[in-house]
Amino acid sequence: MPALADSTNAFKRSPLKRSPERLSAGGSPSKKQCSNGRKARGVQESPTKLRPQAGDLGKLLRRLGKTADYATMKALKRLASGSDQVPPLIDMVQAIVESAKASVAERSRDLKDKKMLQGELYLEWLREYKFVLAAVENVLCAKVQAATGKALFYILFYLIDEYISAVDAHQDGWSHRFPMAPVKPYSWVMTLVEEANDSSTDERSVAAVKQAEAELERFDAVMALALQRYKAECTDSEYCRLSTAIGLEQEALARGCCLLTEQTAYGSESDCMGFGLLVTTREAMLRWREQVRRTSRSPILP
Repeated sequence: MPALADSTNAFKRSPLKRSPERLSAGGSPSKKQCSNGRKARGVQESPTKLRPQAGDLGKLLRRLGKTADYATMKALKRLASGSDQVPPLIDMVQAIVESAKASVAERSRDLKDKKMLQGELYLEWLREYKFVLAAVENVLCAKVQAATGKALFYILFYLIDEYISAVDAHQDGWSHRFPMAPVKPYSWVMTLVEEANDSSTDERSVAAVKQAEAELERFDAVMALALQRYKAECTDSEYCRLSTAIGLEQEALARGCCLLTEQTAYGSESDCMGFGLLVTTREAMLRWREQVRRTSRSPILP
């Protein structure tokens, strides 16, 4: 899938900075100097604060899926802020996707009666994201707000992008993210050739597509609400400045939906270009961009 244009998430990694120890000046030792020395030793002996890890986002979202308290919402905002003290948001979202894939594999690898279809696998991956949607809904409905609209929107934006990339990689046996390492097929999942030669899989395949489309409809509804909150929290200058990036991301999302339809047949009843997927979110993104364009072209009245 093409690279996402997100000018609001240019994250960099750098080591934690520690303030140097203060050295006491003077000749002979004194009570004050001894006290300072004990304080210095105390700083040295205290445990180092752990740097946030990629898996921390999933842990926070699971907590928010149960209850959206203000402290946890602020922690989520800090984690997704783009600070050089935390991993890039896309890396943390990718960790959620990899964890979901591992969870599905753990409970499915011992299937004895029948192999899973490709469409059923992708459906199970989608279902693993329910805790993320629950967390976003809880934060959006919380009485006390913490200006988390941007974080919520980009978590879902990257999540669906990483999902589409995972589907594409499994379908083709190759991933543009890791071109040197071919994606190995699961032994407990049918290949496309096996599915084509087994007519008994037709009903299961159709059912999996319908259920996956329902999951994507809910994803779309929640993502559209997150985008709405993001817009509401923008200042006038931010609203105009970010419209170009939102427009580019809508184009990337549209290409991703097209690829997902091509690989899975999701939304293929209406067309084969993915126009029926994530419609509410993509239309809202287009409106954001077009509203700013129309405003910038309007003549200035005296």
